[in-house]
Amino acid sequence: MPGSNYDRDLTVKEGFVLSKFLVKWEMILVYILLALNLVLILFKTDLYFQAGTVQSIINAGLDVSPMVLGMVFILLLGDIDCSVAAQMIFGGMVTGLLMDKGVPAIIAVICGIIACMCCGAFNGACVAYLKMPAVITTISTAMLFRGIVEIVLGENSLKNFPAWYNKIGWYNIADIIPLSALLFIIMGVIFCFVLHKTTFGRRAYIVGNNPTCATYSGISVTKVKMQIFILMGFMAGIGSIFFIGRMGGGVSSSMGTGYEMTAIACAVLGGVSTNGGKGKMYGPIIATFIMAFLTYTLGLLGVDPNTKKIFTGVILILTILISTVNKQMIKDIKLKLIYHSNKNIEAINYRTIDFVKEKKAEIVEIKKSGAADADKKIAAINAEIEAAKKECAEKSAAWWAEQKADAQKAKERFSK
Repeated sequence: MPGSNYDRDLTVKEGFVLSKFLVKWEMILVYILLALNLVLILFKTDLYFQAGTVQSIINAGLDVSPMVLGMVFILLLGDIDCSVAAQMIFGGMVTGLLMDKGVPAIIAVICGIIACMCCGAFNGACVAYLKMPAVITTISTAMLFRGIVEIVLGENSLKNFPAWYNKIGWYNIADIIPLSALLFIIMGVIFCFVLHKTTFGRRAYIVGNNPTCATYSGISVTKVKMQIFILMGFMAGIGSIFFIGRMGGGVSSSMGTGYEMTAIACAVLGGVSTNGGKGKMYGPIIATFIMAFLTYTLGLLGVDPNTKKIFTGVILILTILISTVNKQMIKDIKLKLIYHSNKNIEAINYRTIDFVKEKKAEIVEIKKSGAADADKKIAAINAEIEAAKKECAEKSAAWWAEQKADAQKAKERFSK
């Protein structure tokens, strides 16, 4: 009943904590992006501040951006899609062939996107309904889709595309804001809303965390996977527009190789777990800009294309490694290295740490109160803290000595 004692607010309210915000993974990515800009400023000052340089860096790195947004959903499922680049080229081919046949531009573009969605639906059917492993499925379909493009186009290339493709690839609004960046941010906002504020996004998280639990919760796992793989196809179709625009309005069968790895790297670098169910949309958006600036910076520093691929691979490995390091792993490492794998030593140290925190909080409150006997109370509390620390150190030393003695006895017993 309203106004009764049973009316309770069960929401968890946590205020903004600046110290926690500044060490979030997304903020770390912002620091990395700023550091890359600083490196460019230090080593290529004149070039960096030359009109159009930053815009060119952004434009050159955002052709993969639509596929990054779709890849986030795929990884949240705990799956992976290695065919997105092939889908992108396949969709571009369909658009180009229809344009050559005189089909109106808007219809040709829509047909190209639908073709990519059909590719995504095929992947989804194999993974969701036939229960095929996503990585094997999409590696196979990548060869299938690209093989079709190679058969149809051969050594030829398609160059008849809408003129606005080039504007998306290179146009700068008022010579300052890259159109591709503006469109990417708009798409990013939409995807952030879909992932974090809608039922569809919550279902993606649940399926990625525990498909069995999702099934018993009334969620159709197969339907969610189908929808997400089709969404990935749709974003590959949008990606073909960005890609062809950046390439100057042309496409061939050999283009876009390796773009699937870049999309995966951006998503993982953005904090999306490859195990599924963990990650946010904000990180991959920032990571996409990082990859653009990183690629350009390495190029200016004289790093050849093959070495750039090595850098991308190393980044991918490191980010996956970081995502697997959790609090429990850190706790286990501390137990082994600091507390000598002794649970008793660990327990008393944690208990002492908590006790010290409580007492220091009491000291803060006493100082705020301004009581006449504040100094006396603080001195007493400090004495308690020192006594607790001394007891912790003594017991830890005793238990460690006992553990070493037992280990030595065991060694002598088994050496006989």
